[in-house]
Amino acid sequence: MPRHGAPHLPLERARRRLAAGLLGAGALAATLLTALVTPVGPPAPDRGPDAASSDVAQLSRD
Repeated sequence: MPRHGAPHLPLERARRRLAAGLLGAGALAATLLTALVTPVGPPAPDRGPDAASSDVAQLSRD
């Protein structure tokens, strides 16, 4: 007598393994992209391209 939570067919088990594998591969790819890709944006208009940036936002006094 099969349990209620157990997959009934080998095909169902294969689908679940494929889904778990794809989820793991996607998570790994997202982690690698986050670690390797540096976002590029234009420099702030009031700073030189090589100037150090601040982590604190400041109001512009134009």
